[in-house]
Amino acid sequence: MIKLSLIDDKQPVLYLPVRYKQDGLQFLSFGACTLSCTIKFLPHLEDEAMISTFLFRELNIPFCQTIHLFFQEDTIHIGPLVGIFSAGFTGSKLRPIGQRSIFFSKLLAAAKSTGGYAFLFGAHHINWELGTINGYFYTGDGWIQKEVPLPHVVYDRLPNRRTENHDLFIQVKTRLQSDYLIPWYNPGFFNKWDIYQQLQANAATKPFLPETYQHPSIELIQPLLEKHHGVFLKPINGSLGNGIFEIVRSLSSESYYCRYHDGEKNVLIQFNQLPVLLSHIFQQKEREDYIVQRRISLIRFQDRPLDFRIHTNKNGQNDWQVTAMAAKIAGKGSVTTHLANGGLIKTIEEIFPSPERCHEMKKQLEHAALLISGIIEQSMDGFIGEFGFDFGVDEHGKVWLFEANSKPGRSIFTHPKLFEQDKMTRQLSLAYGIYLAEKSILDPEGLYT
Repeated sequence: MIKLSLIDDKQPVLYLPVRYKQDGLQFLSFGACTLSCTIKFLPHLEDEAMISTFLFRELNIPFCQTIHLFFQEDTIHIGPLVGIFSAGFTGSKLRPIGQRSIFFSKLLAAAKSTGGYAFLFGAHHINWELGTINGYFYTGDGWIQKEVPLPHVVYDRLPNRRTENHDLFIQVKTRLQSDYLIPWYNPGFFNKWDIYQQLQANAATKPFLPETYQHPSIELIQPLLEKHHGVFLKPINGSLGNGIFEIVRSLSSESYYCRYHDGEKNVLIQFNQLPVLLSHIFQQKEREDYIVQRRISLIRFQDRPLDFRIHTNKNGQNDWQVTAMAAKIAGKGSVTTHLANGGLIKTIEEIFPSPERCHEMKKQLEHAALLISGIIEQSMDGFIGEFGFDFGVDEHGKVWLFEANSKPGRSIFTHPKLFEQDKMTRQLSLAYGIYLAEKSILDPEGLYT
């Protein structure tokens, strides 16, 4: 990385340290914009590149900061320029994307340490005729908008499935990928059943999966209840714990208990017959949209069940690494461990005071998360830079996978001791974008093989 600074010069010229000297350089490129220029090498420059005001303006560089230099034949590519694509913009100068503005401000601020430029944009910010985007940057002075070229790479942060499936956003994604060959990473929300089938087909990941079936019926649910005494009904395309039902078969009486969250409170209801219970659940829901999964008897903290959220990220070398790990403790009467349902966040050390036990548990969870990250990535199209996994650990110490998320929530980072892990996930989200950008410049064919 090298610091970019501005020099008052009306000619198209770039000054670099002598160590970068090579013959034949004629062009300077920023994002999708390329200009002919003069490249000069100065002995007294060390960790600084100086760009003329003319080039700075014509290339639409937003401001000076630390950058990367990529040399490809006769062209120097600077940046890179990472566009973060989302929806839900408000027009507000203080909170341009509503409640998510704080998260995005932290994400964009990570570019100071990773180098390059990261900006936020939506479909309506693109000027297709000029090949530019009026993107949002976050600086020490707050949010600013700057006109920049189309980026080297796009990080998909669309907020939900409904938005993702909107024709406008599909068209933007298709056009940037197909017409401009811009790599697009973290596309799409996961379908629970698709992920289950992919992992079920692999001998290494199959042991982590609880028994699960699609299209829950009495014929599927009844044997699971008799064998495991409890099941979970989960929407295939659900998120944030919404729409999940836990059914428990009473051992002392011929009755069934159902626990769920109705949007305002945790609910527990009792039925004497399973068909009546299922009719109650599916009176306004389609069974085809659900899976049924056996219940696991989880380890507990202060008599509450818990699971573990593990984040993995691709780093700047295209390798998976575990970036965050925390325990989520279920709220009183809650069917899930989500904070919105009364859940609590704890560090792994708070759950396992014994250093030996804590180390062993971290090792098991890390192994599972990295293994599953690689397997899912191999079986899916496109570029994936992060996962969020929900793992359970049963009373015998066995690790189970409950959920794999392509766009994981960040509730665990409300814990004050997870500040550094929060920071690392944001930095690596951009570092992986820089890797993709460099690869697309220097080895575009290798990027897609």
